[in-house]
Amino acid sequence: MLPIIDRYILREVSKSFFAVMTVLMLIVVSQSYIRILQDAVSGAITNEVMTRLLGLEVLQVLGPVTPPTFFFAILYTLGRMYRDSEMTALAAGGVGLKRIYRAFALAAIPVALLVAWFTLGLVPWVNANKAEIMNQQKDESAELGMAVAGRFNEFSKGGLVFYVEKMSDDKRRMRNIFVQNRQHGKLGLITAAEGHQYIEPDTGDQYLVLSRGHRYEGTPGNNEYAVGDFAKYAILIDKGDQQAGVIPSKAIPTRDLIGSDDLHLQAELELRLMFPVAVLVFTILSVPLSKSMPREGIYGRLMLALLFYVLFLNLQAVSGNWMTSGATPAWLGRWWVHPFMLLLGAAVMLYKSPRMSRVLQARLRRKLS
Repeated sequence: MLPIIDRYILREVSKSFFAVMTVLMLIVVSQSYIRILQDAVSGAITNEVMTRLLGLEVLQVLGPVTPPTFFFAILYTLGRMYRDSEMTALAAGGVGLKRIYRAFALAAIPVALLVAWFTLGLVPWVNANKAEIMNQQKDESAELGMAVAGRFNEFSKGGLVFYVEKMSDDKRRMRNIFVQNRQHGKLGLITAAEGHQYIEPDTGDQYLVLSRGHRYEGTPGNNEYAVGDFAKYAILIDKGDQQAGVIPSKAIPTRDLIGSDDLHLQAELELRLMFPVAVLVFTILSVPLSKSMPREGIYGRLMLALLFYVLFLNLQAVSGNWMTSGATPAWLGRWWVHPFMLLLGAAVMLYKSPRMSRVLQARLRRKLS
């Protein structure tokens, strides 16, 4: 059984952790829901997959959100204990920083392992499912998005507009079609008795194929128009996506990234490993960052911690760009970010605590002499 001090610290951290996690997840889920709803309104996705995408978004952010949540939970707990003089009482009872670190390590190691499972296993699976859903939605939109009877359909940012009076039950054949499109600066008007959609198998290009119709082409404001009849006429609606079958690096399973010679895949693997390591790094930083005088406010420390984590996220992105561009050697990769944060935290603590700085200087002088 754990000692009563360890149980008390873990209980307080757990309460703060779940409170902060609830707030952050509400913010993230709200933003994700708004973005998914905008995609549904624009027709990029159907209403049926909104719930699936929202659930995947929640699973996707669990890994990146857990490290800062645990960091802020420790800071808030220790800051409150310093404010209420509980840390002073513990120090008087012989409970030093080593004992405090041991209590937090009991929680930090399982949390780091959980985050590792999130980022190494769960997140790639989520990204693969999201990519599959979006590709499926794009295919369905390509097949069915224009086959809507009794309404004007717009493509190519207004460059192509057509109207269908009737369609077959399978939405593949259309009758009595009116089309307006622009090619080479000229406005073209087409009427056709029948039409259907055709997708080129090799390129994926999408065409609207019209049968038995008339075409009128000219320049607005000019009386010279070309008029022609046709038996069959094809209009390019959308160029095929040659990258549709390419798996994004975020969706590649972690086991396939290990041992890769591709710098981009190496950077992706190290990115996934950075979050569980960040749990341990910010646990080390949280104890000195939370130190304050009794009855001193804790919100200033929380703001300092927020700046630290924002800096970490920016260095995380910068390290990836430097690694893939060759600005930093491949062996260094992204691993320099965590030692840099530890050194920065130590420098801030020495600046904030002149007494600790004098003690360290005195010890250093004694060793050198």
